Amino acid sequence: MLRGRWKSGRLGVLGWVFANGGCTPEPPDYASACATAADGVCDELRSCPLGSDSEDCDAACDETPVAASLVGVCAHDQADPDPEPASPSEWGSQGMGGDVGTWDGIVTVRGAYANEEVDRHYRVYVPRRNDPSRPTPVVFVLGGFTVDMYWLAEFTELNRLADREDLIVVYGQPEWRDFGSYWVFGWYVYEQAWEGDWPDNPDLAYLDAVLGEVSERYNVDTHRVYVTGHSRGGALSIIAGFERPDLFAGYCAQAGFAGPNDYEDRIEELALDPPPAGYLVHGEDDPDVDVDESDDLQDLFEELNYEQGVDFGYRRIENATHEWQSQYNQQVWDFLDARALGVER
Repeated sequence: MLRGRWKSGRLGVLGWVFANGGCTPEPPDYASACATAADGVCDELRSCPLGSDSEDCDAACDETPVAASLVGVCAHDQADPDPEPASPSEWGSQGMGGDVGTWDGIVTVRGAYANEEVDRHYRVYVPRRNDPSRPTPVVFVLGGFTVDMYWLAEFTELNRLADREDLIVVYGQPEWRDFGSYWVFGWYVYEQAWEGDWPDNPDLAYLDAVLGEVSERYNVDTHRVYVTGHSRGGALSIIAGFERPDLFAGYCAQAGFAGPNDYEDRIEELALDPPPAGYLVHGEDDPDVDVDESDDLQDLFEELNYEQGVDFGYRRIENATHEWQSQYNQQVWDFLDARALGVER
């Protein structure tokens, strides 16, 4: 008869199983085996669950910014042990479900002129475990200037978040536009670029139409639709959040801006109360969109009595440049998901 024993270190649980020849005796006692708290180091043994060194990790994860090596640990450590129950069924769009994985679609919407119609593309990622009986949150993702939708999944790593949290991710495609001496993919973030006022922005019509298509096919949680973007896409995510708070519960602008396009004036004009839930992420060494843009937004929000940590979040990152900061995907999602439409902050 094979006799097994608990093996710690590099072999961990698998080592324990193989040492028992595939038998299934009593599993190891994680509570005692992983009792490494209060040694001053946020870690856990290789064989222990991520974030199990709770006392030390609580202290380390309260630091701002969180050390890059601890982002994954802190996401687990700070996860809500008592998450809110699933949204009421009436919050769902009642779509019956469709393809899982990645698929592309087209919508026809207005262009820069009110009487103009253009075809616009979009890409959707749906986790394999998507359940049509459960209203599912949707996150729109908008790239920067010249960026198309075809590599946004790799750039942002948001498909991994979608698999973990059971989200539908929609990657937006900017319109192919003539900028005078060249053509390029670019979002409409300057009011002079289209016919009408801020609510007439062609990209808002595009996001609305795409959401309609996705909602017909899948059971979308209409209280948990969010928009996030990078650079020029970050600027549009702010516009979408403030112009269509009926559609979007919140936004995240990574390396975004609202000053060069005078949208800060529009935010003051709207003075939404409560504001859309927002999250700003910006690298201090960004050579393309200065971190002052997000600093100025933080100042504006505070002037409007928007409370940081409640109405908006801001992560200002040392030594980071003009990139999507995927290491904070989980923390951004946790912040926004807790601020669904109709949920008190």
